[in-house]
Amino acid sequence: MNSNATRFLLLDGAADFRNASRQCSWDAGQRAFTLTRQDDARIPHLPPARARELHAAATPWMIDDHGQLGRLSDDGHRFEYALTWPPTAWRTVLAALDDAETGAPDLASLVLDPVDAPHGRFTDLAFGGSGLAALPWSDGGNAHGLTVVHLRQRWQTHCTLAFAPRHACVESSTGADRIWLLGETRLALAGGAPLPRPYAGRPERFEPLQANPDPLRLLWEAELPPHRGLLGLAADGERLYILAERPDSADTAARMQIFSRPLAAGPDAAFRIHPLPTELPLATDIEALGENRVLLLLPFEEGERRGRQRDCPLFVLPDEEDGEGNGTAARAEAVAERWPRRSEAALPAAVRFVRHRDGLPRTLSADGPLRLYRLAQARFAPSGTVTLSETFDSAMPDTLWDRLYLDACIPPGCRIDIAVQAGDDRSRLPEEWIAQPQGVRNPQPSELAFAAGRAPPDDPHAGLYEVLIQRGSGAVREVRGRYLRLRLTLHGDGRHSPAIFALRIHYPRFSWQTNYLPDHFQQQERPQPQEGTDTVPANGADLRERLLASFEGMLTPLEDRIAASEILVDPTATPAERLPWLAGFLGTALPGHWPEARRRRWLASQGALQQAHGSYRGLLLALDILTDGAVARGAVIPVEHFRLRHTMATILGIDMDDRGHPLTLGTGLSGNSIVGDSLILSDDAAREFLALFAPEVAERQGEAAVVERFFDEASRRLTVILHGPARSLQTVVRDALPALVPATVQWAIRSSEHPFVLGLSPLLGIDTWLETRPPAGRVVLDRTRLGRGDLLHNPVALDPEHATTVGASAGEGP
Repeated sequence: MNSNATRFLLLDGAADFRNASRQCSWDAGQRAFTLTRQDDARIPHLPPARARELHAAATPWMIDDHGQLGRLSDDGHRFEYALTWPPTAWRTVLAALDDAETGAPDLASLVLDPVDAPHGRFTDLAFGGSGLAALPWSDGGNAHGLTVVHLRQRWQTHCTLAFAPRHACVESSTGADRIWLLGETRLALAGGAPLPRPYAGRPERFEPLQANPDPLRLLWEAELPPHRGLLGLAADGERLYILAERPDSADTAARMQIFSRPLAAGPDAAFRIHPLPTELPLATDIEALGENRVLLLLPFEEGERRGRQRDCPLFVLPDEEDGEGNGTAARAEAVAERWPRRSEAALPAAVRFVRHRDGLPRTLSADGPLRLYRLAQARFAPSGTVTLSETFDSAMPDTLWDRLYLDACIPPGCRIDIAVQAGDDRSRLPEEWIAQPQGVRNPQPSELAFAAGRAPPDDPHAGLYEVLIQRGSGAVREVRGRYLRLRLTLHGDGRHSPAIFALRIHYPRFSWQTNYLPDHFQQQERPQPQEGTDTVPANGADLRERLLASFEGMLTPLEDRIAASEILVDPTATPAERLPWLAGFLGTALPGHWPEARRRRWLASQGALQQAHGSYRGLLLALDILTDGAVARGAVIPVEHFRLRHTMATILGIDMDDRGHPLTLGTGLSGNSIVGDSLILSDDAAREFLALFAPEVAERQGEAAVVERFFDEASRRLTVILHGPARSLQTVVRDALPALVPATVQWAIRSSEHPFVLGLSPLLGIDTWLETRPPAGRVVLDRTRLGRGDLLHNPVALDPEHATTVGASAGEGP
């Protein structure tokens, strides 16, 4: 709402721009509404019978974080280690795989035990989560199960199943390490892990009935919808996708469908069924790209045409609100984008995606495993017209709709046409579509006060475009009604498309004519629908209304900036580039290396810092800001020395024996003497005891010198204790203390890597630190102390000894 109480409706996501025509769509990569790509996908067409044969013979592969490949052996009995990156080793691997005697080594030397199928053969290989490799197995009879290998923690375990698993998938985004299993008629979810260390029970003490509270086990299972055969299983961050043949599929004609369900749903959740086009060849695997998009893998054609058609088709599955509800059919829609494969390896595994923890699509090419990318050179239709499904409601009858603001990019040769419908009856809006004028480029990034625009700031064709909502002809050109619909027409040049990043519809119009001019200047007529192409000139009131609205559109954003000018002096809201000016205004300085959050908090606390400057409270606040909250966490503790005055004097009537205390267990040390159960006699430190707890009594007894000396040893002294990870802040604290501590106070910095030890460290909350154990760091030569915190972490690798870092910039990397 602006300073004139004008509201706006915001459209900035796929759901807001939902439409039925699909000539234009929401581009998830750009996060913008654009023309739908019209790439001519070159899809290979292999006979379904041959595709089923290749799918049945395919050996699944995976690739770890270090470019090392793993696969199932040809007979499916073991898990093999295949390759260490780089790609130059691929030919050596191919030669080894062709050599029946050599083959590929198994993982017997890489894990504690050989990874062999307990019964029968492995049926699939999945990789994901924190480093889990899931291998379902079956003997074709009554023995079925799941073996799981953790490549970082180097353990393996297995459990039995009541059905024969065909496919597996490990969730890679939830962090729960859950494993989805797919049988011929069952979908199941498995989870669990072995104990971190072997546990041996002792018969002389009570033991739990089950030593491991969370072993690998089947959590639940559910019935699958009818199908002819299963082809693949994949998951993104929200949903699970199953590729299957439809029950009416024939040997000579493939008809496929996709079952989808939420990952977080329980076993009772219904599947959504998404039929695929009947003309689509049989796919042999599926990969999820997120936002309800799935990529299918189709084998190359054989013979002379091999490799001529090499694209993978992309489909988008409708949202829940686009269909008729759970359990119903909602047709998957093909996306006209090209996802080409470079080549196809001469191996059965080439018809399966290579699995990785990041969930990105990879295939096995003649040059090794390669990631798939969308073809950058796009083709678009010359134009596309869509009517947005959403009908916008102002909640006020006879609303005068004001204007549209578009955060958009309109390259040369492109334009955006807008038409609107408006009326007070939602079900019977006028059939007339009112064309709007072309948007005018606004020099401001946004009409909202001090807001950044959604369009890319570095694109010269991107910015804010403004459209005053009006009729094209008629005596009265206002657009009125409670409800509004939008029709967008995007025009491109075939290679480029306009992009709408956000669209805001402002209503109702604040009319200067109505609010500031006498009654005889007001509009006396109502807008009338226009028939034919004859233009009717606007009357004087309408011309005056739109003229004043043009000035209002320029001046109201300025008024909004003036009305919101306190933002400029609010450290939490002012633009980041104005923080140095605000610091100078408040009489302080901001080092350039400070993060933005620290700079904003330092400025926001200037009032309290200046009031408490030189005091203990001001020191705590300043150090807490400079250390990003370490004082509040208890990692940095400024201690005035008078708080550290200890005495070994005795106290009558208090039993200090801690041998039966459940926390200290007799570790407390005391120099006191105990007579009987409660009488405690003082030692020679009685004078210090009096100086500490009753200095006026000590002075009356002639011990004034002792009292003065005792207090002088602790006065005007300060120690800043750095605990644990806060030791790295020593330079920051040392540089800040001279400006924060009075010159009459002597200060020192002490660091400690030991937290509080119950019963042994004094003054809980002052020179002790109760902490949650920080995560262990990596071992560093010449710095790490044996047994002190740092750990050697196993890499998520098939062969840890030869694990190397793979450059992310390499186009052929994993």
